[in-house]
Amino acid sequence: MLRRNKRDKDNKENDVEPVIGAAVERKRPMTKEDIQKMNLKKKTRKRTRKFEIDGVTVTTTTSKVIYRDEESETFYDEQYFRKQELRELKLLQKQEQKQFQDLALKNQSFKDQQEKRFETEMVSCVKQYEVDLQNMVETQKKQVDKCEQQQHEDLRVSSKRMRQEQEKELKSFRDSLKQEMKMIKHEVELLPKDRRKEALRIRKDQLEREHVDRERSFVERLNESHESAMKRLSDTHKERVALLDRQFLQQKQQLMRAREAAIWELEERQLHERHQLAKRQLKDLFFLQRHQMLVHHEKELDHLKRMMERREEEMIKNQAVERRALPKRIRAEMKAREMMYRESLRISVTNLHEAITPTEEKDRFKKFQEAEKKRYRAEQQRFEMKHSKQLEEARAGSQAAVKELEQLQNEKRKMLMEHETTKLKELDEGYSRELKDWKADLKPRKQSLEDEFQLQLEEQEKHYGHYLTAALQAERIRSSRENGNDSLRSKQSRMFNESIISGTSSVDRRSGKSVDRKSSGSDYSGSGSRKSSSDRKLSGKLSASRHSLLSRGSDL
Repeated sequence: MLRRNKRDKDNKENDVEPVIGAAVERKRPMTKEDIQKMNLKKKTRKRTRKFEIDGVTVTTTTSKVIYRDEESETFYDEQYFRKQELRELKLLQKQEQKQFQDLALKNQSFKDQQEKRFETEMVSCVKQYEVDLQNMVETQKKQVDKCEQQQHEDLRVSSKRMRQEQEKELKSFRDSLKQEMKMIKHEVELLPKDRRKEALRIRKDQLEREHVDRERSFVERLNESHESAMKRLSDTHKERVALLDRQFLQQKQQLMRAREAAIWELEERQLHERHQLAKRQLKDLFFLQRHQMLVHHEKELDHLKRMMERREEEMIKNQAVERRALPKRIRAEMKAREMMYRESLRISVTNLHEAITPTEEKDRFKKFQEAEKKRYRAEQQRFEMKHSKQLEEARAGSQAAVKELEQLQNEKRKMLMEHETTKLKELDEGYSRELKDWKADLKPRKQSLEDEFQLQLEEQEKHYGHYLTAALQAERIRSSRENGNDSLRSKQSRMFNESIISGTSSVDRRSGKSVDRKSSGSDYSGSGSRKSSSDRKLSGKLSASRHSLLSRGSDL
């Protein structure tokens, strides 16, 4: 009978084809208890879809076996949970892509705004210096035109004045010639009367020829002096114009140097700001990556903990089912063993022809029952120990998996930080190389600019010739004289101050009167204060005169 029941159970096990979900992993053949537990939780879910293909309505029905808990009415399908987790990860990935796109657009907009600002600053800087240069050129033209007009006016006025003076000189010269003619007449009148006429004619012709020659030479000298004076005045004006043009050229070159220096400073500042923006954007990018990594790690850790909790709950529920089924199974085994024991007693008595009294049979059966109770308790203890050990192993495995995941996540964060440090270092090195190349390229640019300025100065010297050389030499002599005068005046003021101080000290030494020290001290202090005030006034006048001379020299 027992063998037939066992064979029927095996047949049922072979006939049933259980659907095993991913939440329940089986590595051994399923027993009857496993099948019963799965049948308790098994539920079939059907889905029907209707759609049209080429005008024909097609209906499809799909069925899926899921498992539920009788107490909480919660369905456990590990594949469903996994799909949900993958859906959450996919949504998180989309959010991360959206954040990266937003950050890229934001960084690009910042770069565009920075480039527009740099271009505006460069254009405004160049335009400002161009306006200043244009104003300087216009001022130069006006001053040169004014100087030329002044030159023409000075030439005209000087020529007129000299002509007037020469007219006076010529008139006085002619008067002197007339006077000589009168003197000859007086001399001739002293001769005898018969010789007067012939002598007067001869002397008059001779004097007239001399007068013509002398007047011609005098007029020539006057013309030569007029031309030389006009030439000197013209040369002076040309030297002044050349010096003025040289000053304007130097001012123009200085303005161009200032413009190039401003452009170079602006370029260097723009390089630094570009580097700072790139560095800040790189830090923002890695900050976003760190934030996304933390969110991703938290999600992974949450998924792992939930999976471990589900497995633990599943194990606890399976253990509860096994714990509820254990008394029934043990009672069935006890009944079967009791029947087998009774049958063995009957067979032993029949075969051995032993006479057992009911009291002995009752004692034997009582001992058997006590042994069975001990075995039942031992089985219960073993069962409880097995369950507790399984639960501890499951919890230890969960903690080890969580710890391993956290260690892996810490390594990933550390690698990300190292990668950020490497990228920042590469960015700084690139900026250093770029700045070094820019500075290396700056030296030839400065040299080419100075060569151009030198060429302009040489062309100007070729254009004006000796006029510019003479004007520069005169300007140097004048500046050296002014510097010498300033040094002489400062030396004289120092000597004057020293003489005043020495005079006061000699007066102090000579005064041998017996006066009160307090009164004498007060008198000396008062005189000293008055003298010091006079010295300050004198030094103030000297400094003011020196300042006016320097300002006049700069104007020149």
